[in-house]
Amino acid sequence: MNAKIVILSFGLVALAACASVEPKACTAEWVDYKTEKVIKTFAYNNRGMINDLRRLQGKDGDIDPFVAIQLASKTKQIQKFADTFQTIVVPELEMAVDQCGNEKLVPAFTEFLRGEGVGEETLEWVAPLIGLMQDMREAENMSPRRL
Repeated sequence: MNAKIVILSFGLVALAACASVEPKACTAEWVDYKTEKVIKTFAYNNRGMINDLRRLQGKDGDIDPFVAIQLASKTKQIQKFADTFQTIVVPELEMAVDQCGNEKLVPAFTEFLRGEGVGEETLEWVAPLIGLMQDMREAENMSPRRL
């Protein structure tokens, strides 16, 4: 009986190792694996903001004005959310793909949100806001600093 348990244990360990092995580098499966890993981490770390964006669009498809006002008061959090995607997620994905030297990966922030269940009306409302914040940040970084 003990021998069967030992053999079964080794079999389970081997199966677990196979399940966690990263696909061969530079294959389509590998790119998907890397993308999913990076995106899932980002989504987990930003679940609150994603849920706020989901709530913006009501079941009828219209933008909820009360949620819009709440989100408008969170401009710094929205900017940080978008910046984190742009400064952490995009470079990690590009680095993974550049490692192979063939195709370019251009992840889209709105595609990520769409995949997380954020509605189209919300995306149309949020995209210009994020673009405006990025323009303001770039202008701020380009202006001479006063001492």
